[in-house]
Order: sequence, then structure tokens, then C-alpha cells
Amino acid sequence: MKRKSKKLVLALVCTLLAVCLVGGVILVVSGNTRYFEGEAEEYYQSLLSQGFPEEYARPLTELHLLHPEWSFTPLLITEGNSLYRWDYVIDQETKDAETNLISGNDDYRAYRHATNKETYDSGYYQASVAAVKYFMDPRNFLNETDIFQFYDLSAAHTVGIEEVEAVLVGTFMKDATLENGKTFAEYFLEVGQALDVNPVYLAVKARQEQGGDGISPVLGGKCGTLLAEYYENGTQTSESGNKVLAPSEGYTAEELKALDGYYNLFNIKASGNGLFAIYYNAMKRAQSGTEDMAEAWGSPAWDTLWKSLWGGTYTIKTSFIDRYQNTIYLQKFNVDSRASDRNFWGQYMQNVAGALTESRTLFGAFASSGVLDGPCSFVIPVYEGMPSKACADPAGGRCSYLATAPEKYESSAFFSSPILQTSKTTIYDTLRVHSDDSIHLRGIMTHSYGVLRIEYRWDSGEWQTLCEGDKFDVKLPIEFEVDTTHILTLRTIAGYDHTESTKKSNWSVLSAVFYVNVVERPKINISIEDNENKTVTLHRAGTAFTLPTCEEKNFVGWYGSDNTLMPSGGVVSPEADVTYTALYMRFEQMRGAALVFPEDETHLRFYAAAEMATLDKISATNATVSFFATVVSENGAEETTPVMLGGSEDAFDTAWRTLSADTKALDKNSYHANYSMRFWALYTYSDGSVQAFMPDGIYCQRSAAEVATAALADTTVQYDNDIIEHLMQIVSETNT
Repeated sequence: MKRKSKKLVLALVCTLLAVCLVGGVILVVSGNTRYFEGEAEEYYQSLLSQGFPEEYARPLTELHLLHPEWSFTPLLITEGNSLYRWDYVIDQETKDAETNLISGNDDYRAYRHATNKETYDSGYYQASVAAVKYFMDPRNFLNETDIFQFYDLSAAHTVGIEEVEAVLVGTFMKDATLENGKTFAEYFLEVGQALDVNPVYLAVKARQEQGGDGISPVLGGKCGTLLAEYYENGTQTSESGNKVLAPSEGYTAEELKALDGYYNLFNIKASGNGLFAIYYNAMKRAQSGTEDMAEAWGSPAWDTLWKSLWGGTYTIKTSFIDRYQNTIYLQKFNVDSRASDRNFWGQYMQNVAGALTESRTLFGAFASSGVLDGPCSFVIPVYEGMPSKACADPAGGRCSYLATAPEKYESSAFFSSPILQTSKTTIYDTLRVHSDDSIHLRGIMTHSYGVLRIEYRWDSGEWQTLCEGDKFDVKLPIEFEVDTTHILTLRTIAGYDHTESTKKSNWSVLSAVFYVNVVERPKINISIEDNENKTVTLHRAGTAFTLPTCEEKNFVGWYGSDNTLMPSGGVVSPEADVTYTALYMRFEQMRGAALVFPEDETHLRFYAAAEMATLDKISATNATVSFFATVVSENGAEETTPVMLGGSEDAFDTAWRTLSADTKALDKNSYHANYSMRFWALYTYSDGSVQAFMPDGIYCQRSAAEVATAALADTTVQYDNDIIEHLMQIVSETNT
């Protein structure tokens, strides 16, 4: 069942769309197109050359990118026997009703045969042809989880006790001791290594057959007594409603009770119509045991759990693995023609979904024990004459337990850097970078189960953590040589514990693959213009370049044609041709002061002026200039006050812009006090550096009384009566 986070996805898309609109870039939604370059393309081609069709090779290449230590081998079914084409194999697997069964649980109704209503093996139905096709088509299961039904059980990879113990968590076998004094985990490991059968698979098989509680009669040592009770009572249905179908004749109670004391951990030969037949066949098999061990054991019988474990493993090896059924898939669907004497009938299980469900337990064991990235070998059947598309799930993905793993979750990748793209499938892109540069990765990943972390890997190196959680904003340095190509792979790790979430599928998602071409930086021209002089330097794009130091009067900075303003001696890293021109600005403090009377208050106002053309140039860059004024009172106290910017019409020359600042409001006690004001400019350059500049001119001192007296004496200016009255009051107060 898919879990959708529509609100979250919508919010993310809206956020990225806002980024797109600001940046003027179109948001691209990726489709299902996959493409490979470099080593990935070589790997893809190698799969094709081995005999994998394209529809196999594409997902297998993605799995290779996700887990480079994994290897895939095609099992060319039709090449082994030209008769074994797809339709023939399906016909052989469906002509006998009991070959492929499906649980009677209503959740699996979509997989039942349409007309055969008979039940088998205590409540199972014949599977439909469509169901058999779905479970037999390998193309449905070439994902990280379900591919474990093709895991090569004979592959001799090193397995530790921790991996085996991880499988047994939550079962009756965890920490339990066998009759020989060894724990289940220890003995699975010992037997598996002795018989060259993967111990993790053995633990998975036992868990699959006996469940977590281990209460099956085949493990209790008293199964014969139960069979005798069924037989004597003629039991047809158990108390739980399962079919028993005990026969009315042909046995004796003593004969059945003699089956006590035997064990069948792996349910070898535990099949038949009804519980009586299933248990009886299982106990008879345990009674006959393993003939090759008769001398060592004193008898061949599986009369202890540890002998059942050893003998069952030996049976699996000799009856299946050594007979070309070395994967869970081949144990369910015996289609390798090299085992022609038992094709289509020598199958370990009747459950049509058995290979799929067992593979998930095996996958969970690998995931929970942290060994998924280790070497794993897979043998995958390829049939000639297959339909052009993978055979559909009869339940349409609605039966979550039997749907393919990707149907159980959704994931999305959102990038705002180095590309702007969002996709629910793997994102592929090609990047051109410089050898001493970095790749800026910024975005967010989503997953139905949440995101634990995001990892990255260069080529086939070790996975490294990019970030914890789902959001990332990281710069990865480029430390490769020029003219080399590399693969940067990102994967999302699902945020749940496999040891506690056995029904969830998927551990990691291949989120993005970037083919990174490392190229040499191009050469660019950096021009420096200072008055009449001009120099041109040939320089590598993107590398550091130090601008000249200039101490000339009124020098502001280096004005770049790339809309930057840099300080004297600043360091730049331009990517294209650029010209830096020396920029000067005259900034002067003006003599004198004025009185202003806002809202009947009295203030002294001082003035400065800055060159208009230079201010206009600075405003066109990504740098800023701010003006301040510091008022100094007669006693030396300082206070910075805002600067008011006037227009050129207010200046003594139209090429200038007026700057003015007022003292705080004055009262009659301070009319006689002298004040001065120091104007200054603060430049914030494009590189983030800050520098202060002081204007030319004299920092003159003035008092309110001095200015008022001068104004009244100036006969060239006529003031309003209220102004004259205010000026006279200031002079009068001062004289008093």
C-alpha cells in the first residue's frame, strides 16, 4: 500500500517553484528515463553482453550503483532447453492445481483461480495463471528487497554470528540452546559453513517455516501423539478451523505414537491435504532422517532439534542446492533444465508467493545486520518469449504483503543545486566541474517511512554520510585530475528499524546519479584600468586573483564590469572576462552650520557632500555605501546620528549630493555650547569586507547662538517673522 505525503510534497514543490521564479529557471520534473555514462554505461553493456535483456539490465545497473559489491548472473533458461520458453514454463507450472497454491485469507483473493473453488493443504486455493505469471516474472522483483529470491545460496561469502543472530530476533530461537549445548545462531553458522550453505539463509528458512513462536507440532516431540488423537477421533477440522482430514483407516494408534520424539525444523516433506497428512509426512521424513549420518549419530533419525537442523540443511543442499536449485526462486519454481528429471515438480514449497515472502525475510536479515553493502551474488532466470512488459500484479498493488517492494513506499528527490529538478525516480544528470572546485548539493529527500540520513559515494568507493535527516546543503570538493570522469551517487536511507518493522520493504533508495566530468579551467582576460593606464592579465577562470593596492586620495575601490565593487588589494575569482576600473569619489565636509526648527525645537544642522556619479555607479553593483555622522559636544561626548540624503539640487553643484545631519534638540542652557560633526562613509564591498572613509574638509565648531547672531546680521536674507523671533530669543537667552 502506498503512503503518500501530498501536503509535504506540495509544499516542497511550491518552495522550489518560488526559487525557480526568482532565479528565472524552469523547474523540470523528471520522467522515467534512465541513462548511463562512464563506468555505469560499461556495466550496463556488460549485463547485455552476458545475456540480460534491456528490461533486466537497466534496473540491475541501478542496483549496481546502489550496491557496487553485488553481482548478477543470468540463468538462460531457454538456452539450456529450447522447449523452455515462457509460455511452456507457465503451462507446466499451472497444469497441476496443487503445484502453486495461495492462502485462503481473503486478503489474497485476487490471486485465486477463478473457477477452482477446492481447497488444499488446510485452507489453500489454487493460484490463478495470472498470479503464477506475476510471481514467476523476474522483472517484477529487480529491486533492492525482492531480488533476494535470486540470492545464490551456494555462494561462499563470509557470514558472522551477528548476521545470524539478527535473523532470530523476535523468535523462539533467539538465545535458545539446542540439545548439543550450542545456540541456534551458533549451530546455524557451524552447519552452514560445514555444508557450504549460507547460514543467514538457513536462519531465514527456519523462521519462515516455523514463525516466531515455534509452536508447530513438528517441533514439540509429541507430534505422533497428536496424530493418534486425530486418527482415533476422526478429526476433520481443528479447533482453530483448519482442515485436518484424518483418515478412518490404514493406521494404528501405536504406529502413530511411535512418531513421537522426532523433529523437523525445516518442514521437509511437510505437505499434503489437511493437517494430518502434513504432520504425518513431516514426521515420517524426520524418522527416516539422514542415512549418511547413521553411523555418527547411532541412527539416521532426527530425534533432536540439532539433528533436524543438520539433516534439514543436508537435505536442502543435496536435494536442492546441489541439484540446480540454489536460489529461493528456483526452489519454488524448478525451471533449470539441468535438473530435467525433476523440473516443475521437485519444488520445495507449494505457496506461489513463497519465494517472494522468504526473500523479504532474507533481505531484512541483511539490512538489519548492516551487511547489505557487502558482496552478494544473484542468479536471475531469463526466458525467451516473455511479454514485452512485466506481468501485472493481479491485485494491482492493493495487497501490500504481496505487492512488489516499490509499491510499499514512495520517495522523491528535490534539488535546487547543482541542478533545479524534482523527481519520484532516480535523477540523472551530467556536470562539468573544475579540478579545484566543489559541487554544491542542496535540496531535500522524502520517503514514506521517513528519512534517516542521506549518503553519497564517489565511483565505487565507500558510502559516506552527506547529512542526517532529509535536508542537505553541502559542498563536496573536487579532488580529481583534469580530463577524468567520475560518478557521484546519492542514496536515501529509510528511517525505520528493520529488526522491528519486518513488513516494511526497502532500506535505501537510489536518489541521484551525477556523471562528473572534470575539466581544466579556461583562461580569461582580467583588465585593470587606472586613469590612463590599462593592463591585461591572462588568468585561469575561477581561481584567486589579487587586485592592485591603491592608496590614492579619494580612491573608493575597483569597479568591476561584473557589477562588483572590490576594495584595494581585494581577492576575486572571476569566471569570465572582466574589467576592473579604479573608482574615485570626492566626499567633502562643508563649512558652517544652520539652525532648523522642526516642531518648535531647535537643532544645529551640519552638511557634507558626495559626488553623484560615483554614488550612481555604486548603486549599480552588489556593494553598498552608507553615510553616518558623529556629533561631538563641547565636553567631548560623542553620539552618532542618522544622515539625511538630499538631491543634487540642494548641493552647491549639481554633480554633488548633499548629506546633512542634525544635533539633538537644544534648550536654552545649550544655546551657547559648541558642537561639531564628523561625517563618514561605510563601504560594504562585494566580498563582504567593510571599510570606513572620512571626508575632506574642516570639522568646524558652531553654537546655536553663534549661528543665530550671524543669521540676524545677514542682510541678504529675509526671514519670516516667526523665524526672526526664534533667532532673537536664542541670542537673548544666550546673552542673559
